[in-house]
Amino acid sequence: MAWTAEDRREYAPAIREVLRQGMLVRLAATIDTIDPPAKTGRPRDWSTVTMLGALWHLARDGCAWRRLPVGPCLPPHQSVWSRLLRWRLRAVLDRALAVLVACRRLAGGRRRRPTAAIVDTQSVKTGPQRGPRGYDAHKKVKGRKRVLMVDVEGDPLGVRVVPADVQDRDALAALASDLAAHPSLRLAWTDLGFAAERCGELLARHGIVRELVGTVGRRGFVVEPRRWKVEQTFGCLQRYRRLRVDDEMSNETSRHMTVLASLFMTGMRFERMLQA
Repeated sequence: MAWTAEDRREYAPAIREVLRQGMLVRLAATIDTIDPPAKTGRPRDWSTVTMLGALWHLARDGCAWRRLPVGPCLPPHQSVWSRLLRWRLRAVLDRALAVLVACRRLAGGRRRRPTAAIVDTQSVKTGPQRGPRGYDAHKKVKGRKRVLMVDVEGDPLGVRVVPADVQDRDALAALASDLAAHPSLRLAWTDLGFAAERCGELLARHGIVRELVGTVGRRGFVVEPRRWKVEQTFGCLQRYRRLRVDDEMSNETSRHMTVLASLFMTGMRFERMLQA
């Protein structure tokens, strides 16, 4: 389909930059509410907006830590890593993502707590660094596997990372803590890779009914109901070059990079909704 004049106006670089700046300011206010600056002691040298701007370059451009933009008004990479590590230890990014998802649901006329979710996995290659990895014989990929749970709008509700040789029916167990964090869930759509009985039992323990989506022996690409939303989210996350190849040393660091990209993605979606 050809681009229209309205599409060009909506996705113009200047418009996207305004949306990005608004998203960073709104996200910084959310993070400062979750993790406020200390009232005593030495004040922070760099604001949360500045740190998020540096992390945006890290996630979106896929640059190395030492290749972050430098300048008199930009923080050094050591300070950016230190702030990200603090947020990681205090689960700040996970809590901020949950707030953004709830705000988007309320702005879209939905209930704050989701009642249905979609679960799927994605195998990605790893770089030459050390760390846990495996070989996915089905996708012919040596690396790690991302386990993602989204709501019906495609907003992430839970993200986990396991070695790629872990089967889908076993990878679902990694989402146990995310399932427990959403007690309102009553229905989950999954593909046939989660057809094992243990997957149904795991979801049933959380009060969730499983519904399998897919066709046995299907060849080629077919848009399947409900499941296309999680595939769309995987595609949007691939816009962040940091996620195209997993260059992290551990599964937990890889997970937090995925959460960081999910935070920016959801923030941009929310900002577009507000501007509309």
